[in-house]
Amino acid sequence: MGGSSRATVENAGKSQIWIAVSVYVQVAIVRKRLKLQASHYTLMQVFSVTVFEEGR
Repeated sequence: MGGSSRATVENAGKSQIWIAVSVYVQVAIVRKRLKLQASHYTLMQVFSVTVFEEGR
């Protein structure tokens, strides 16, 4: 892999980590504000399915 390709892959990896952290924190905030009893994992699963089925 060349230097440019390696930098692109590294940046993509960092972006994915930051997106995952951001989504996790947003779900935690929504869960707390709405006083939801569902687990964090369950909410992540619901949002995941909802996002991917919205285009139907």
